[in-house]
Amino acid sequence: MSLEHDVVRAYITLSGRGRPWRSTEAFERALARRPAWPARPPAALPGVSIAQRDEPEGRVVRLTPRAATGSVVALHGGGYVFGPEPQHWTLWRRIAVASRREVVVPLYRLAPEGTAAVAVPWVAGLVRRSAGPVALLGDSAGGGLALAAALVLREEGLRPPLLLSAPWLDATMRRPWRLQRDPWLARPGFEVAADRWRGDLPVDHPFVSPLLADLGGIGPVVVASGTRDLLHEDARRVRQRAPGPVRLLVGEGLIHNYPLLPVPEARPAVRAFVDALR
Repeated sequence: MSLEHDVVRAYITLSGRGRPWRSTEAFERALARRPAWPARPPAALPGVSIAQRDEPEGRVVRLTPRAATGSVVALHGGGYVFGPEPQHWTLWRRIAVASRREVVVPLYRLAPEGTAAVAVPWVAGLVRRSAGPVALLGDSAGGGLALAAALVLREEGLRPPLLLSAPWLDATMRRPWRLQRDPWLARPGFEVAADRWRGDLPVDHPFVSPLLADLGGIGPVVVASGTRDLLHEDARRVRQRAPGPVRLLVGEGLIHNYPLLPVPEARPAVRAFVDALR
């Protein structure tokens, strides 16, 4: 592990970034303080133009590089209850510029106002409407939303590639996790988030826990996950359950969502995502 990774891990621990996930009460307090939805994209990002459009289900932000051919629908993490971080916009810009694809960012309504029953069909519809070739990119909870949308598209014969970073794919959390907490996340917050996101759906519904569905017929998958990540088992189970090609990038000792972090270990994962788009 790099010095940069150790510094980021220490910052997350010392700054209390993981505190909201440690208990139901702390999570509820964090929800009460979260910024207004929808998130605002940066005013400018090098190498891309930025356009926004509001739809009934949420706001769509497009990061378009010069001479774009094809699209990536990018879904942010945050437990379905928090919006994107600055690191998300940095990653999406890098992927747009390197792949020469337009990155389409659906700022879906956050739970409990937003639910899986509304968000999943909307995201699938955005994939249908995006200029091809098209892929799905998702991190953490956004990875679960990406896989759920891919299951909907599969029924129509569409198989977009899936690029997943530290995905949360099984909201039932019934299968024992190797870890119950990591430097960033802990199980109590996930339990609240899952209950808010599922709305009236059962927690094992494919829109909420897509890993439990039959994964036959989905597109090729590239998934990156660190071993010091609460969600690492979900990434490993994708390779076990998906009959199609799955490339699993394991970051030994790395924390949750390391491809988004300003650490050298992120570069191979981002390069693998871009290579899959080419």
